Amino acid sequence: MTLRNVLLIAQRDYLAYVGRRRFWISLLFTPTILLGFMFVPVMIQDFQTAPNYAVEDHSGWLLNAVDQRIAADDYAKLLTLAAHTPTASLNTLPAILAKIAPSAAKLDDKSRKALALAMVMGNPAPSSAPKLTIWMQRDALTRWYRGLSAAAASKFDRGLAIARYHRINTAPDELRDAVTQGNLFAYFVLPADPLEADAQFTYASRNLTDPALHDWFGDQISAVVRARKATQAGLSADKTQWLDQPVMFQDQLVTKAGAENATETEKAAQWVPVGYVYLLFISIMSIAQLLMMALIEEKSSRIAETLLSSVEATDIMAGKTLGVAAVGITLVAGQLTIILGVLAAFSSALPVGGFAYAILSGVTAWAIAWFIIYFVLGFLLYAAVLGAVGAAVNNIREAQPFMMPVMIFLMLPLILMVPIAKDPTATWARVLSYAPPLTPFLMMNRSEAPPPIIDYVATTALLVLTVIIAFYASGRIFSTGLLNTGAPPKLKEMLSWIRRPKE
Repeated sequence: MTLRNVLLIAQRDYLAYVGRRRFWISLLFTPTILLGFMFVPVMIQDFQTAPNYAVEDHSGWLLNAVDQRIAADDYAKLLTLAAHTPTASLNTLPAILAKIAPSAAKLDDKSRKALALAMVMGNPAPSSAPKLTIWMQRDALTRWYRGLSAAAASKFDRGLAIARYHRINTAPDELRDAVTQGNLFAYFVLPADPLEADAQFTYASRNLTDPALHDWFGDQISAVVRARKATQAGLSADKTQWLDQPVMFQDQLVTKAGAENATETEKAAQWVPVGYVYLLFISIMSIAQLLMMALIEEKSSRIAETLLSSVEATDIMAGKTLGVAAVGITLVAGQLTIILGVLAAFSSALPVGGFAYAILSGVTAWAIAWFIIYFVLGFLLYAAVLGAVGAAVNNIREAQPFMMPVMIFLMLPLILMVPIAKDPTATWARVLSYAPPLTPFLMMNRSEAPPPIIDYVATTALLVLTVIIAFYASGRIFSTGLLNTGAPPKLKEMLSWIRRPKE
């Protein structure tokens, strides 16, 4: 092998790829897709309208009780929003919320929830000064809340029930037509006696794939029915509330430094390895195929024969692989720069600031370094296989049968991606990480745990050994296949080329 020839071929192929329009399209395409997956679902909420629903209540009391509970939940959220808004930003709130904000800030979360329920139920005025100040604005707050549209509510708090769903009054005999005509997303039918053991509740909609409305309204109904049953059983309101109070866990993130309360950002950051797997998959699949396509193209145009007249086959293979590897590194580095740059520069201007910060906080120099190592080794492994295929066949149609097993190994990490992200320390995940075709993907998928250093070192050593063997075998196939212009070889014949003595 002559190093000068290898470098010349690598330089020729690198400049040829980088100079093409499709290279720059690829450079922008992958970041656009990944950023789209991150931002579009969040941003599209700005264009969604609150779904309309109706309720047919045969009990005469259940719907009114549910309305009070929903309003109390929204009042509590509004009080919390006012309490947590800095004084300098009070002008961004509606006037009624800005007026009660100083008093709301003096109450704890439990007191705000109790006050919200009292305001809805019309209980006697509280005695404490902060609560009484808010209570005095009860009528004004109620009028403002009832006149609030879903669009207006979503601008300052998307968590409000009034921002997420809109109940309208519809005659019972018109409910089905309203759903079929698209005027209603769904309707509920509440039985005459909701407290009966076999009471039949109904949810009707054309769209049963989105359970959000069903689950939310169902939770409200369940809470009210439980409270009424408890009252009939002779329990006091305080005991009923105590029984209905859910158990809340404080999530803690365990690290070598100890266990600390986990923020939402830290929880979201644990999904960053999924992005590594996607980027590895797209990069290796597209770039390794570049080598195969280039070999098929040059073989069909007889360029390969011209090269072989002055350069050894091993030099051609090494040069082309090196050139395409340089293209891959350039492509991935450019894509990472674009993705991280967009997140850092524009996340504050988009409604995904916390999510973007979570992604940025999950990206470390350690992870990027191993990403590059596994990308290079993974690319070389798949390039060796696809390079041998490209040299042995005459066109892309003949390459299809050989591509199937390669695609299986490339698709398997995508299938395992979410299960591993949920349990990166699982024994089966660690064992599969030592299967060289899966190693680059699975090791990056496990990076949030992170794996012990022995796994990084051992899998890298195994992958290097596998790449060396793959290149030896691929080189033997390459040398014979590059001049093979007859019928496409079968797999058995290609394997026999590996054992064939050098001439």
